[in-house]
Amino acid sequence: MAAATKLTDQERQALWAHHVRKRLSVKARRDELAAEEKELKADAKNDGISEQEMKDFIDCMTTDDPQKKVDNFNMLKRNRIRLGIITDDRKGDLLADRVTNEQMIYAAGVEAGLAGLDRVSKKYGAGSTEDKTWLSGWDEGQRIARENLQSAMEKRNAAKQKATHEEPPASFGSDPFATAPTTIN
Repeated sequence: MAAATKLTDQERQALWAHHVRKRLSVKARRDELAAEEKELKADAKNDGISEQEMKDFIDCMTTDDPQKKVDNFNMLKRNRIRLGIITDDRKGDLLADRVTNEQMIYAAGVEAGLAGLDRVSKKYGAGSTEDKTWLSGWDEGQRIARENLQSAMEKRNAAKQKATHEEPPASFGSDPFATAPTTIN
């Protein structure tokens, strides 16, 4: 601030305006991104995708601390058990439906491949067994997307077009007031 005290009033105004322009530029980009995100949310909603589920998925996928997500999940589960919303399955066979670490790594790779993330397993050493498992999952995710996205989009677009452009009823002749011919028995 010491340098600013030596500025003339007009220099201070010019410097102020410079910083205002920079902030307005950032705000405009943020507003543009917010509008784009709003459109993407609406598009996903039209496709029957839950915004809350999508948000949670992306948050879990990009978290720096997965343990916080696990702790939060366990807290939510305990509360729902306490309230009787879900049954308490904690006393059953804990190993009955567990997946292996390898299956979890593979599943994470599949999701990253589906999402089109970089083909780099950031959590595992390059060339390690875990890395190869994750990359195999990533390849599978890419295969699923490559083989199924086009048909899913075509079906979705056809349904949208059908919903917005219903076929008009068949007309009989050029008279708009004409009715369908009836048969007399």
